[in-house]
Amino acid sequence: QGSMPLSDIPQLSHLYKLADQELSKVEALSAVVEKRLGECLRNETIPDSKLVETVAVLKVKAIETSIDLCFKLKQELGSYALMGGTGFEKMDYLQCCKFAEGDSRILMQKMARDRLQAFSKNPSGSGKEAEACMNLGKNLKSGGKTAWNDNFELVYGLAEMVMDRVMTEANTGPQARL
Repeated sequence: QGSMPLSDIPQLSHLYKLADQELSKVEALSAVVEKRLGECLRNETIPDSKLVETVAVLKVKAIETSIDLCFKLKQELGSYALMGGTGFEKMDYLQCCKFAEGDSRILMQKMARDRLQAFSKNPSGSGKEAEACMNLGKNLKSGGKTAWNDNFELVYGLAEMVMDRVMTEANTGPQARL
């Protein structure tokens, strides 16, 4: 008897809290990028490599987080998500964003390549990230022409570690404004 708002369903309420947490991290990174890019514009300077990396991380994380959360919501809503006018028919737009203004996978390969190059000049970093650089570097040296593609899991794994580090460094901001 009576109706229950979707947000009162426990698994949806939990998903909304998770979305708040994840989107807060993306918003914190966005604030860092906006501030640093604003400084570059005001000072008429070219963004440094750290800012370029941060922009790439923001692009990938904003899109991937949105796709992931929308998919989880769609799974929880079931047949409601299949109805016209619910907004889910527009989810393909997020897939388009994944490939626009820099393909997410290409950006991740760039992050891994740049991190590996930096590591070869100065072997430093967190334990797992440094270990990933060492493993990938070793495999690339012994793998021949196809080594990069053959080690795609290590490449993307290193990129994920780089993105996690950049997100952690930026994650000091307020909660998401949902």
